[in-house]
Amino acid sequence: MPANLTLKFYLTSRDIPVRPGGEIWHTPLPTSRRPQGASDDDSIENTVTYGRYLSAVGRFLERDNYRVVITALAHGSQSAVSLEQVHSLSAFLVKHGEFYHPVRVVIKTEAGEHAFVVNGAVSSAGRNHIECEFKLLAGLYEAFDTPVVPRVFLLDEISADNGDVVPMFSAEWIDGFCEFHLTADYPEGKSNLIVWKEDESTYCLTHEQAADVYRKVAFALTITYNFYTFEQISAWHHAAGDFIVKPIDSARVDLRLITVRQYTPLLNIPTPDPADLIEGLILFLINLSIRNRLDRLDGTGDLAWADDYALKGTLEGFFRGLSVMAARMDLPADFKNQFKNVLICYPQDALQTLFSAVVDKTPASSPEHGFLHDRITAHAALFHSILASA
Repeated sequence: MPANLTLKFYLTSRDIPVRPGGEIWHTPLPTSRRPQGASDDDSIENTVTYGRYLSAVGRFLERDNYRVVITALAHGSQSAVSLEQVHSLSAFLVKHGEFYHPVRVVIKTEAGEHAFVVNGAVSSAGRNHIECEFKLLAGLYEAFDTPVVPRVFLLDEISADNGDVVPMFSAEWIDGFCEFHLTADYPEGKSNLIVWKEDESTYCLTHEQAADVYRKVAFALTITYNFYTFEQISAWHHAAGDFIVKPIDSARVDLRLITVRQYTPLLNIPTPDPADLIEGLILFLINLSIRNRLDRLDGTGDLAWADDYALKGTLEGFFRGLSVMAARMDLPADFKNQFKNVLICYPQDALQTLFSAVVDKTPASSPEHGFLHDRITAHAALFHSILASA
């Protein structure tokens, strides 16, 4: 290890250093991204301070002579890399989630800076799921030519200062991409979709960019849907910041999914017939059209419902993705048009029944249940109208 290799900790920027022994160092980690969130009874989160967590991150980085650092630095490099190229490390605790507390690690070298992320799980939800998510991300990264999820590197378990074991994994940091949410406070001429920059400043997307966000979300989820097994990326939510975005120009964005909690079948039919497969795809689209409009204001506020343009973008993204998925699944070349005709000819009252049935799957105790039921009739009618006019 080079003698001058140092590691410094920060919160969101270098303006907020976290020093051993300081006030922040001894402060407990937040238990939720929501203002008054509560952790599970068996969580260790209440016993983990910023200092204990960041110290564990430091041990994760140092393990096996900084193997995780070299692995991340080698990602995308066209030549061999070594620890001697590393001058210093900076670790920024950028977010607090229900599952993980992501830390952006910046490697400083003579050639410049390179970043990757370390996700550590201290909540019971995160600890129970982190190994599964690591495997899901690894599998989905390898399975698709179109970038959907970040590349993952290493998974390990690290002991905190108090003896608690904190599982962690490292992954590609997707530079320039940021979290987005619906907002009630936006300037005239802009959309109500706001982007949170890394320095905690915000800006609103154009109407065209906002529509492209929903289009790209639908595309990403559709190309990863398995027509024959009904498997899909599920348990995602805009309020959790699962998708991140980067504007390309005034009308287009690039988008990634940074977490995959579940990849499970939508329906449990061991030997589906062709009618079952079509029904599964219809239900997938209906659920996608609903979930893609659902958010919380500014990520943590009241439930929010995206405007009608989001549904139009969702349908456009779905049918673009369907062409890609159909080719992967060796479906007929005109499968997309055949399926669109099935939807257009579907009786509107029967379609409404399907939409209501999907919403009914939401637990009655959830605030989303009533929120969605209040909107689902108009949503289903608009869905049918957009398809009929396409």
